Amino acid sequence: MKRTLAIAAVLATTVAAAQGTEILIYTGGAPTGEGSTYHNGMGKAVEEQIKELARPFGYEVRRVPSGGAVANANACADETENICFGIGQGGLEYDAVTSGGTQIIRNDLPGECAMAFTKEPRLPNWKSVMQNASRVTFVVPEGSGSEAFVKKMFDAEPALEGITPRFKYAKGQQAIFEAVNSIRGAVGVFYAYPNPTDGTIHDAYQEDMTIMGILSPAVAKGSDDFYLNRRAPYALSWFGLGETKTVPAMCSKALLFAGDPATLTDTWAQGDYEDFIDKLKSLPPEAFIPDDGPLSRLMKEVEGLSEEYGVNEMVTDLQKQASEKF
Repeated sequence: MKRTLAIAAVLATTVAAAQGTEILIYTGGAPTGEGSTYHNGMGKAVEEQIKELARPFGYEVRRVPSGGAVANANACADETENICFGIGQGGLEYDAVTSGGTQIIRNDLPGECAMAFTKEPRLPNWKSVMQNASRVTFVVPEGSGSEAFVKKMFDAEPALEGITPRFKYAKGQQAIFEAVNSIRGAVGVFYAYPNPTDGTIHDAYQEDMTIMGILSPAVAKGSDDFYLNRRAPYALSWFGLGETKTVPAMCSKALLFAGDPATLTDTWAQGDYEDFIDKLKSLPPEAFIPDDGPLSRLMKEVEGLSEEYGVNEMVTDLQKQASEKF
């Protein structure tokens, strides 16, 4: 009896210690996670895996809506009390990673694509956006991967040399749509998993906005992270009814961030953090598609639609847009 009570006391102490440290998964779609596949798709899959790993130790696991990839990398670098993970965008440079505060533990999460939307009739495709880049206002969440991608593109594309992108910062889908609707020639940019039944791009289509895929051959040439998906969907046909709406868009595999376990003040949490990282690294890529929830079946459908091509096809597709009437 005494031995049983002693074991129970040790377990209670372990759980109590763990309860002082949370496991946070930074996602996207701040403030609520609305419209974010980082939050409701890949983030949910990461949460499912971590909950299973953490079950014996009493940690609370929760997803945290955020400003997106850059904010997630910074959050993990700054964390000293909680175990931190975050979803990131492939193909970007992160100061938090370069400094060593954050590490990339997976670079093969489901691919996400650069998409844009506008109400401006003079902007029917991405070629027209590039041709009018000095006039366009790009609407993005501040500190997001979408903002970082636009900056990267302006630095890389010869046709955009000497032009500084103009940004309007907005947080959350409603605020982004309001900005796109109210500012002449505004273009919303959303670098995310293509969710053709829900989320920002699909909802922009439902609001009668023009949907376009972003193509930047110069960015793709400078990195092995990018590929062309000629069938990035934004309105999905189920059971063969109607037509699945797709656009060609440049894409990259999403990332999974973790912080540096050594920065945690709790040495037990440090050890658990290291174990969680090792186990997450060993999982197959399909483990990061959620098992349940509204996006589970959808993400499997979208992965089946994907067609991956290289930089040469991206150049060809962009050149074709130049001949389109607008």
